[in-house]
Amino acid sequence: MKVRLFFESAGVAILALLPFLWEFLLPDHLVIYHNLQPVSTITGSLAIILLLAIVFALILLFFLDRFDPGYNSLGWAAVLIWAFARSTGNLFFLLSYYDVETFPGRHVKTLLQYGIAAIVLFLWWRLRGKFQSAVRASRVLFFSIGCCVVWMLPQLVAITVHCAAPVQSFSSPKLKDSVNSSSARIVWVLFDELSYAQVFEHPQPGLSLPNFEQFKKKSVSFANVQPAGYFTDIIVPSLFLGRRLDKVRSSIQGDLFIYPRETQKWEPFRPDETVFHDAQHLGWSTGVAGWYNPYCHILASVLDFCFWESINPFFHGMSDRAPMLVNVRDFLVELSFSRIKGNSASVHFASNAHAQEYENILPAAEALAGNDAIRFAFIHLPVPHPPGIYNRATHTYSEHGTYLDNLVLADQTFGALLQALKHSGGDSHTILIVSSDHSWRVGMWKMNNTTWTKEEERASGGKFDPRPVLMVHFPDETAGETIAQPFAEIKTRQLIDAMLQGQLHSPQDLDRWLATK
Repeated sequence: MKVRLFFESAGVAILALLPFLWEFLLPDHLVIYHNLQPVSTITGSLAIILLLAIVFALILLFFLDRFDPGYNSLGWAAVLIWAFARSTGNLFFLLSYYDVETFPGRHVKTLLQYGIAAIVLFLWWRLRGKFQSAVRASRVLFFSIGCCVVWMLPQLVAITVHCAAPVQSFSSPKLKDSVNSSSARIVWVLFDELSYAQVFEHPQPGLSLPNFEQFKKKSVSFANVQPAGYFTDIIVPSLFLGRRLDKVRSSIQGDLFIYPRETQKWEPFRPDETVFHDAQHLGWSTGVAGWYNPYCHILASVLDFCFWESINPFFHGMSDRAPMLVNVRDFLVELSFSRIKGNSASVHFASNAHAQEYENILPAAEALAGNDAIRFAFIHLPVPHPPGIYNRATHTYSEHGTYLDNLVLADQTFGALLQALKHSGGDSHTILIVSSDHSWRVGMWKMNNTTWTKEEERASGGKFDPRPVLMVHFPDETAGETIAQPFAEIKTRQLIDAMLQGQLHSPQDLDRWLATK
């Protein structure tokens, strides 16, 4: 009896904490891969929190079992309503993560949850026998789910013990002696979630993006880029390798493994098969200043300089990943606030975390853009990726910003990088590539972000336009050109390889190269 009650309580606790646990229980270990700080503090805290939740559920079920063994009270109805409504919410959360653009919206989940509550209350009120059968069946379900605790807790403990912090930055001493102001450079700037449609085709009235607009007027722009995926952690390694990846995963130590579409087999990510290795093999120095992906860990052997800013380990609201927590206190804050629609505390934490990430990466990005010692530089910036962190009217950080506000911040950031490049004198011999990994993922943010606004709905039309940005500017190029035919983003590596090999020096060279692809 006691054993059964323990596992039933464990099942209830797991249902309650699943949105916080699932990242650490998945075999891909990407929550470890994307964090600069070791997640041992998080997993250790979650293990403690899970035990506390089990104790709380055990007390609740013990009293219900003792004082209402016949399942006649509203207490059992409340347990069923909570458990199944929570399960519905968790199911929507997990399923929408993998197919968010076509998955039913938040209102469908809410209707289902209200429907569950109505059915349970009706059974208790009018069909007491069926209600009692439902309680008995639910307790069997709780027991079955609760049995998972025998592997969940050991996994949390294993991550706590074995996880270590990766390297955040490094610089090769040889760079000090390698500056040559006449050497050709390639600077590749990737703005996370920058939408071609929102910047160039359907800009909103009053939205000023002068740096992007002026750059397009003197660059080759691709108007129909076919994205290499939906998620950054899959797209960016795909671009580096020039191979379409379907999945990625990490070891507990943070080592990357890839699942290429052509082989359908897991294999280790090899930095010596990337465009950075190509550059070094041809005598180019290489550098990265990037966000989200652990560049300094996975590319260490093919970089001369690296700086990496991870997602904030406090918690990141509803981003590409589930909330990430540091300790019991942080969990209680998140549990109290993040489930309340539009709650200012949740918005405040998520926005401040993202703004801090932006502030941390910006100096390294500007320094890399203006560093002539790095001949092939890659810069990955966390804007205009939501959550909104800016107010374009006041030009200040704001926890109530929108994607459109972030677009303005991205444009201003681009202006700062252009100034750094110009100040170094590198603009006269630099091929500048401006791109994004994916477009604005409207479905994701409508489903998962409680701060979705009418302005964003109006700007997007509620639809996902998948086209990311890709623009190339050659030194001394003064006239713009728009390429209308489809271009597969996965060919970016081939494009850069041609530049590294000295095959592309002008828009005309690029046109000829495209004609062969």
